[in-house]
Amino acid sequence: MIHFTPLQTLGLSRSCYSLADQLELNPDFSRPIKKYTWHDVGQVVEKLKKEWNILCITDVVYNHTAASSKWIQEHPESAYNLVNSPHLKPAWVLDRALWHFSCDVAEGKYKEKGIPALIENDQHMNCIRKIIWEDIFPKIQLWEFFQVDVHKAVEQFRRLLTQGNRRVTKSDPKQHLKIIQDPEYRRLGCTVDMNIALATFIPHDDGPAAIEECCNWFRNRIDELNSEKHQLMNYHQEQAVNCLLGNVFYERLAGHGPKLGPVTRRYPLVTRYFTFPFEEMALSAEESMIHLPNKACFFMAHNGWVMGDDPLRNFAEPGSDVYLRRELICWGDSVKLRYGNKPEDCPYLWAHMKKYTEITATYFQGVRLDNCHSTPLHVAEYMLDAARKLQPNLYVVAELFTGNEELDNIFVTRLGISSLIREAMSAYNSHEEGRLVYRYGGEPVGSFVQPCLRPLMPAIAHALFMDITHDNECPIVHRSAYDALPSTTIVSMACCASGSTRGYDELVPHQISVVSEERFYTKWNPGASPSNTGDVNFQSGIIAARCAINKLHQELGAKGFIQVYVDQVDEDIVAVTRHSPSIHQSVVAVSRTAFRNPKTSFYSKEVPQMCIPGKIEEVVLEARTIERNTKPYKKDENSINGLPNITVEIREHIQLNESKIVKQAGVATKGPNEYIQEIEFENLSPGSVIIFRVSLDPHAQVAVGILRNHLTQFSPHFKSGSLVVDNADPILKIPFASIASKLTLTELNQILYRCESEEQEDGGGCYDIPNWSSLKYAGLQGKQV
Repeated sequence: MIHFTPLQTLGLSRSCYSLADQLELNPDFSRPIKKYTWHDVGQVVEKLKKEWNILCITDVVYNHTAASSKWIQEHPESAYNLVNSPHLKPAWVLDRALWHFSCDVAEGKYKEKGIPALIENDQHMNCIRKIIWEDIFPKIQLWEFFQVDVHKAVEQFRRLLTQGNRRVTKSDPKQHLKIIQDPEYRRLGCTVDMNIALATFIPHDDGPAAIEECCNWFRNRIDELNSEKHQLMNYHQEQAVNCLLGNVFYERLAGHGPKLGPVTRRYPLVTRYFTFPFEEMALSAEESMIHLPNKACFFMAHNGWVMGDDPLRNFAEPGSDVYLRRELICWGDSVKLRYGNKPEDCPYLWAHMKKYTEITATYFQGVRLDNCHSTPLHVAEYMLDAARKLQPNLYVVAELFTGNEELDNIFVTRLGISSLIREAMSAYNSHEEGRLVYRYGGEPVGSFVQPCLRPLMPAIAHALFMDITHDNECPIVHRSAYDALPSTTIVSMACCASGSTRGYDELVPHQISVVSEERFYTKWNPGASPSNTGDVNFQSGIIAARCAINKLHQELGAKGFIQVYVDQVDEDIVAVTRHSPSIHQSVVAVSRTAFRNPKTSFYSKEVPQMCIPGKIEEVVLEARTIERNTKPYKKDENSINGLPNITVEIREHIQLNESKIVKQAGVATKGPNEYIQEIEFENLSPGSVIIFRVSLDPHAQVAVGILRNHLTQFSPHFKSGSLVVDNADPILKIPFASIASKLTLTELNQILYRCESEEQEDGGGCYDIPNWSSLKYAGLQGKQV
């Protein structure tokens, strides 16, 4: 299966996930003499299916659109703007203030206050914090959006007091005076319930002194309530500053960050949270526009994601302070879409995205739900229902990061997700990588064959286990080039779907950006030399090993190797066993990971001996990551090229004595019925793998074959691996159904339910299982209970 990133028209940022027009094919694919359409895409997808037996999926991006989309300007109600979401106005004011601050820093206006355009150290960071607290927050006074105009409220209260008939009682005696938020979020536009105020503050008489005293009580209470709002805003502002500085640190100081360099208008101090499609002016003049609907509707909230947020909560809706607290990791090229609760809430948006979904389902066999954890569930349900009307067998994978398997299952069951994308790059060491293999599928080795009908139990969602996704940082940077082969082998041994991203096998030593990358992928050329940066073949990177590993993964899935065992041999070596309970054959992959660069880190030459139960039939594959003498890596201007000096030395389907990784293999018998092969390694260097095919020892194979032959009369499932024995006892040649049909009820009772005391009358007793207990019945019911 091939996953295509979105093929639609892109926005100004050129990100594959910031689409300007969801309905049109990217014009970059067309040529002056030929304009390609969705019909041409469909022909390519169909050709891959018919001639190559390959399915194709692509992304559906429901959560946002490019800020440069023409249709969003024509239908601003489709976004979260300051007209339909006035609760965002304080966050917008803060965002504009930070933008003006950033521009001033870029122009050197804060250099004398300790903030140069190039942020280089903690002292600069501390100065930023100081300026924001001492200059920006006092200037914009965000707390006013949540406070009451004291003078106005007191005068209103005074007028009500001086009116003749003011007898008011509280509807609820427990009700206390509190601030009622202004729905339009105007400065000092909040109010209080005057009925509660009149029932709470009662003058002793109607004289001016008593009324003035009562008004003072009321004024003091309003001051207290306003002070509480001020304190709450200080709390939000503290978080906003921390988030802002964390973002500045990552983008400009962190070793693993992008190191953006000096602050400029193109690379501001922080990413803007809102669009501003008008000519810049003073902040006070800009703020006056937020209450003009024909202007404010174009101030739209950008999308992004929030670390550790509740995926079932929409962070742009009222009640969320994510934008105000600057907790959003913002995508400044996209606008968050506002669907509402039903199609009638935003008819154009629902119709537009439904048509987008239908185009996708018409030409592709499956979809990847981008940013699924932030897409409203009811929206995804509606769109996938539309897709399945056109593609009933739609394959749905999802990018879903909830951090909770129970939450994952809510999305899986409601949306009918086929597989959740899981990442091997999330593993911080080889032990964790092995745990993920065990976690994402398969029964434990040695499990009893499960019946066709069994209780439906909670389970984790089926995984599409990726050694790397396009969102991951480059593993060569975070681990080493030598780890590509062993890690992809470990992933491929998982009993679930597996996958990778283009560039991993070619050992591209940087993340391939879905935003800024404009070069072409390399082309296949069997005769190309390693120094040819525009072509790849089986000598490039780990491509040859990937081909062999993928074939094995497919074989294990097709032939029922459904049982999994993971053994952490030592700190760096992981052995994964896939076992077939039907043919009693195992495949054991031993991988020596290289999370640390072997050229700069110590790895022990002493590799532990391994004991593998059964008979090793062959070495399916052995491969080592090696260096070769060629030109060093240089980033090509036209092609996305990989490391030319790293490749794999690979051998397939050889006998154990031909192996260059196994030093010695011996046979040991441990007990009367155990047949063990002891393996001693000599060249299992970091970045190496060896895969064995293992069968039962010869005696056990014969016994299992005979047993399976007898069991074939109950299920054809046992036919594979069965062995006919000519000299078997005559009774075993009679079908069980024939024998059982002649039994009387008394005989059936004896076979099924004979208990301990009844069995003892004939000198026997119930079976006593070692380390367990005696069975309750001597008959077959004993096994059931």
